[in-house]
Amino acid sequence: MNKKVLIIIAIIISAVALVFIFAREKRPFFQADVSGVDIKPILIERYEELLFNVNPFTLYQEITPHIERFYVFLGDAIHTESGQQQLFDYITDPQIREIYLDTREVWPDVENLEQELTEAFRYYRYHFPNEQIPQIFTYISGLDYDYPIKFQGNVMVIGLDLYLGGGHPLYSKVGLAEFRRFDMDPRFVAIDVFRMLAENKLQATGYVPEQLLDFMIYEGKILYFLDSMLPEHPDSIKIAYTNQQFQWMQANLESVWTFFLENELLYSSHRPSIVKFIGEAPFTAQFSHDSPPRTAAFIGWQIVREFMRNHPEVSLAELLLEKDSRKILQGSRFRP
Repeated sequence: MNKKVLIIIAIIISAVALVFIFAREKRPFFQADVSGVDIKPILIERYEELLFNVNPFTLYQEITPHIERFYVFLGDAIHTESGQQQLFDYITDPQIREIYLDTREVWPDVENLEQELTEAFRYYRYHFPNEQIPQIFTYISGLDYDYPIKFQGNVMVIGLDLYLGGGHPLYSKVGLAEFRRFDMDPRFVAIDVFRMLAENKLQATGYVPEQLLDFMIYEGKILYFLDSMLPEHPDSIKIAYTNQQFQWMQANLESVWTFFLENELLYSSHRPSIVKFIGEAPFTAQFSHDSPPRTAAFIGWQIVREFMRNHPEVSLAELLLEKDSRKILQGSRFRP
């Protein structure tokens, strides 16, 4: 092999190595390598597709073969006259049927969602190798907008009618404020699925936040959980900000943090004040109408990120179990 060929081979090898180094550097520090993690593809069971395609007058006969499959919805009540009547009333209600038809237009299938969740649950299996992946169903909630996703035991239920797009007329018809409708969009389903899982894990620790810093770290843990499960999703989607809100928060991060420090809010247990910086709202009144809500949650997220960046030995499971908010703040060395 002559010298020229050897040089060309060396150049190619160097170029390939640089590509891998660049890819590794581009990957966020919280994105685990799941190349060796395999799970069964997520298959979503669509209860609404069964329910609204049976003849209401032969309801029991048609639904009987599916009782075991959808027992979480039907239970033993389907064998009673009152249970059958309740289900008949539900599927023949004109408003409910309208909601189903609108949902069917937005969600003719759930293949993309299944793929998205399959990839995310690979990260879940990486971080929690001994835990079961929940069985997932969809249904028509009847616009039960306070509970878009329900999770109990190992069953998760998604109300697809709560993800039709923020501008859908159904939502304004029931009087939902515009800021409440923003995340009622198909792109937020996976976010809400894993937010629900994160909240469930945090609640299982028995920890009850008391001071603003506690709430900041609590919310920061949830958002970091989303980082870990959905690392390629935009940050603005994870925290449900518009692009303008997200840009405002990035530009004003230092001044918001200074506001909390100067007003000695971090260790305040005054609930009305805490709600102003953590709760749902169109904006944060203490700042400006251009500001986003949940400004304290955003900062808590950055604190948790820095803590985990500085402590790679801490696993995600260990982070969720850590109840000392001051320890996380100090360990983060957070300086916006």
